[in-house]
Amino acid sequence: MVVAGGVLGAMFAAMGLAVLFGPANGFGGAGLPVMGVVSILGLMPCGAGLVWALIHPRRGLPAVALGTALGLCLFGCFAGDGLNDSWQAPPDRPATARAVGSWTSGDLVVRVRPDQVVAYRGASGAVAWRWTPPGAETVCAMSRGVGPGRVGLIGHSANGRPCAAVTALGLAGGAQGWTETVDAPARDGDSASPDQLAVAGDEAVLQGKDDWRAVRLSDGRALWHSEAGAGCTPLQVAGGTDAVVTVAQCGAAAPPVLRALAPSDGRERSRIALPAEGGVRNLAVVSVAPLAVWVDDQSQGGTHAVLSFDGDGRQRAAIPVSGDEYDLDVMLGGVHAFDEFSARPLFGGVVVGDLYIAPGGKPGDVRMSGGRRPVRVATGRLVAYSLADGRRRWTAGLDDQVTGVLLDGDSVWAMTRNRLTRIEASTGRTTRQLDVNGTASLYPVDLALAGAERFTVVAEDGTRDEPPVRGLE
Repeated sequence: MVVAGGVLGAMFAAMGLAVLFGPANGFGGAGLPVMGVVSILGLMPCGAGLVWALIHPRRGLPAVALGTALGLCLFGCFAGDGLNDSWQAPPDRPATARAVGSWTSGDLVVRVRPDQVVAYRGASGAVAWRWTPPGAETVCAMSRGVGPGRVGLIGHSANGRPCAAVTALGLAGGAQGWTETVDAPARDGDSASPDQLAVAGDEAVLQGKDDWRAVRLSDGRALWHSEAGAGCTPLQVAGGTDAVVTVAQCGAAAPPVLRALAPSDGRERSRIALPAEGGVRNLAVVSVAPLAVWVDDQSQGGTHAVLSFDGDGRQRAAIPVSGDEYDLDVMLGGVHAFDEFSARPLFGGVVVGDLYIAPGGKPGDVRMSGGRRPVRVATGRLVAYSLADGRRRWTAGLDDQVTGVLLDGDSVWAMTRNRLTRIEASTGRTTRQLDVNGTASLYPVDLALAGAERFTVVAEDGTRDEPPVRGLE
C-alpha cells in the first residue's frame, strides 16, 4: 500500500503541477486541460496513499520519487513544446491606427504606421527608435525589401496629395538619408499603395506616373530611367538581387505588360504580355527569381492563377488559384488582403527553390458545432506546386487556417491560431510543432525569426485582440 500509494499519488500530483506551471516554461497544447482533469480525478483516490507513503519514508520516498518521474514523463510525452509571449508592445493609440507594413532588419522589427515608424528590439521589445514623416504627412508607400546597409524606402505626402516624396531610412538607427521627389499619381486621403518602390541590390527603383527611375540606394544619385511607353500606365515594380520587374497597363482592353530589366542600366531583358485582356482585379509579383506572378482577371472566365516564366519570358506553368481541390491564399487573408498592410501586403504563397507553397482551403474547413455553446472546429494545410510544370508536389495538414508564413532556409514556418509548425519545403514533412501559449493569432500577421525558435509577430490592428508587436520564446 505504501509503495502503490506513493507511486500513483506522486504521479498524479506531478502531472497536476506540470499542467499548472508548464505553460510558463514552454509546454502546452490542446491536451493540457484533459491532463489537468485526469490528474485531479486521479489524485482524489490516490491522495491518501501519497500521504501514507510520506509517513513511511523508508519505502515511501523511493516510491514518491518513482511516481514523480512517471508523472513528468507522461506530461512530457503528451504536452507539446510551447512558446510564450516574452514581451508585448503597448496597444496602439489612437484606436483608429493601423499598420501599413513592417520589416525585419538585423535584431530589429520595424512596424510602419501612416503616422510613424517604430523599431523594436526582437529580444526585449524595447523601442530602439522612432521616425515620423515631416509636418502632417503620412506614409503612403514602402519597399518590400531592405537593401545593403539596412536601408528601406518610405514614401510620404500630405493628405490627398500624390505620394511624391521618397526617403531612404536607415533601419539600424532610424537615420533619415536622402529624399527624392517622384512625379506620382494622385492618392485618396491617407491611403497607401503596394509595390510603388523597390530595392534591387544596391539600387532604389521609384515608380512615377509615366516611368521608373533608379537611384543609388546609398546617396540617391540618379542612375537610369525606363519609360512605360506611349499610352501605358505603370502599375507595379519589384526588385531582386539581379533583376527589376515592372508591370504596366497599356490601354483598358490590352493585357498588362510585364518587363524584366537589368538593375545595372535598366536594359530590357524580356517582355511579357500577361493573359488578362479584360483588365486585372489583383496582380502581384510573387517572386523575381524565379519569376512568378499572380494574375486575377476581372472577367469570370479569365486568368486566375500564379504564372511562372523562364529567363526569356516564356511561360512555364499556370497554377490555378481556385482549382478542383484547393483555393490558394496567394495573399494572407484571401483575395481582399490588399486592404490589410496596405503598403506591404503579406504574401501567403511563397517560393522556395522551384516550388510555390501556399495555404490551401476547402469548403467546410472552418465550421461551428451545434448546441447551446457552439465550438469552432477547423483544419488547414499548406500545398506545394512545381513552378516548372504546375503539378502538386505535396500537401501538409495543419490544425487551423494559416495566419502567418515565414521562410527559414529550406523550411517554411506556418502560424495558425495557437500553433507554429515547421515544414520541410522539399518534402512537406513536418519537422517541428510549437504550441503558442500566449496570444492567439486571429488575423493575418507578419511573422519573423528573432533567434533560435524565437519569433516576432506584427499585427495590422494593434488596438484590440492582439498587441501591435509581440515576441514569442
